[in-house]
Amino acid sequence: MHWRQRVFRFPELPIPDGHWRPMSLEPPAPLIRDDPRVCPPQVGGQMSWPSPPRALRVDHAHRITDRDFPELPALIPVITQMAAERNLSDAWERLALHMARLALAIRDADQPLVSEQDIALLPQLRGPLVEIFLQAGLLRRRPNRWHLALHPRSPAVSCEHCLSWSGTIAKLCSACKNWRRFRERGACRRCHRTLPLSLGRCRRCRVVELEQTLADAPIPDQLWFGGDIDLYVNKIGRDLNNARDRQAQQRRSEHRYWPRHLTDPAQLELFPAPERNWKAIENPGLLRISEPGQKIISELDRLARDQEWSSATRKKSLRTLRVLLAWLGTGTPIHERDVVAVGALSPHYNTVRVAGFLQVKGILAIDSDTIGTHEASVRRWVDQAPAQFQSDLHTWIAVLRGRGKRPSPPMRWDTIRGYTLHVVSVLATWEHLASLGEVTEQDVKTAAVNYSVFTSLRSLFRALRRERRIFRDPARNVHLTTPVRVPRPIPVDRLKGLLDLAGGAKDRLALVLMAVYGVRPKQVAEILLEDLDRTTGRLRIRRPNRPDHVICLDDFALRLVRSWLTERHRRWPLSSNPYLFVSPRTALHIDRPAVGISNFSTLRDRIGINFTRLRQDRLLDEARETADPVRLMRLFGITSYTAIHYVRTAHPELFTIDPTQA
Repeated sequence: MHWRQRVFRFPELPIPDGHWRPMSLEPPAPLIRDDPRVCPPQVGGQMSWPSPPRALRVDHAHRITDRDFPELPALIPVITQMAAERNLSDAWERLALHMARLALAIRDADQPLVSEQDIALLPQLRGPLVEIFLQAGLLRRRPNRWHLALHPRSPAVSCEHCLSWSGTIAKLCSACKNWRRFRERGACRRCHRTLPLSLGRCRRCRVVELEQTLADAPIPDQLWFGGDIDLYVNKIGRDLNNARDRQAQQRRSEHRYWPRHLTDPAQLELFPAPERNWKAIENPGLLRISEPGQKIISELDRLARDQEWSSATRKKSLRTLRVLLAWLGTGTPIHERDVVAVGALSPHYNTVRVAGFLQVKGILAIDSDTIGTHEASVRRWVDQAPAQFQSDLHTWIAVLRGRGKRPSPPMRWDTIRGYTLHVVSVLATWEHLASLGEVTEQDVKTAAVNYSVFTSLRSLFRALRRERRIFRDPARNVHLTTPVRVPRPIPVDRLKGLLDLAGGAKDRLALVLMAVYGVRPKQVAEILLEDLDRTTGRLRIRRPNRPDHVICLDDFALRLVRSWLTERHRRWPLSSNPYLFVSPRTALHIDRPAVGISNFSTLRDRIGINFTRLRQDRLLDEARETADPVRLMRLFGITSYTAIHYVRTAHPELFTIDPTQA
């Protein structure tokens, strides 16, 4: 048989089955001339049919795309069905069709079926094509071992990176594949190979060095196993890090000890213990914990994970609670001063959240002589003042707190803190004076650089005059002239989409209260849960030394309130803080404080507008709409002077010019 008839079946040559197969008469000469199937070499007296290059066969398949085979209509549905069953792409279908054309083209001219050895010569998809031709009824099997050529098996090799043997043909083991995903390549400091490194060493050298650091280092084996048969590494952990941690925990547990005073759990407290020096305890982290104490620690751990505490905060809180329960036990309440003392051991301990958790559990004894942060700051600054003025400062602070000779409403410690800061800064310049009775009116004018400092000095001298500490008030006749500032509206383009810039439900609710209802940021932070009446939609705003202001919330504001209360209960279900707005720090704080104004700094930075300007714009907008100062007083709870000031700014034509100011 002529080789052209065998390979290309020209139309002028008859086919035994009576069919004519048209095709192009110009086959590529290099392909036919170099085709090893034309004259196969003799190896050991048998024909050897090596697989041709992939590029050669794929190019050949594209060249015979326009050739028509009567068997193709029976193969196309089988290819489509296989692609659908195996979820294969359209590119696979086109490639399978090209390979099927090649298989039909290289079969014997006198055979209507395709033999397995012909399919074995294809560059791709040899296994699927056997199934396709078998399902279509066009496959001719022979009693030989040609099917072994369809799935050639490469010999098992070692991993190229860690040199381990897993009995597979993969170039890299599974551990090295995962290792190279997160490491950068470089020259290993130990074996000097260019591989993915960690701490300057490849995975093989890293594991070898880690083995030698173990307390009971294993005997190194010459054969290094990997993959699924790597029982040694899979047992003790990847790269032996888990083995080192486990041995460190075992050595640590061997050094743990019981406190001597807790040897008998039934022993009761004989007398109140004096103040403890927690720094004198040796290795507080090695104290043993009883089973009831471990349950309480596990409960705090679950609470921290449910409330999504940060990893550092959770570890610090658990470390503090372990030391407290290990040394004091669970039979008696834990004093608040002990919690504070343990928290002061190092920055790796936490105080606030542990105290709040113990208070909710009912095992915290609150000390009556504890002071807040603002009061502590006031005392610290008073101690820093000149010695000749400290007695007068203590008298002044007592008057502000309502403990003077005449009763008066007590002032908040945060307000006293601001006053004290201004006064102490001025007293440092009066250190040459023997007492505050020597201060003159000129000294007050010189020291009053702004209105805040002048207000603090005026409060100081008024209190000392009332307590008969000085004979005259040098700040009585001092007056500061301050310019009258006219509120300006905010451009409309800056107010559009303002609510969308806010973060969660907490920031959205705070923004609505300040931008729509004109509530000051400090008043928003101090709203109590009992001030909110969701049934009537009313919210009470507390104002010291003034009647409370009540605002009516609309449906949108009530939906925001509901969203925030739901989120608050989800994040801090055990919080007993009475305020509406809480933060991760104040939710479980022992003192149950209100959030500061700085808690809304993120919201201010996000919207890019100061809250004071936002409130002024709201009042000015309402004044433009109504021009009624009484309505402004009722809506926003402002004084008559402030209401008239905004109405005058919005409608200057309604007011006559004062002749003295013309």
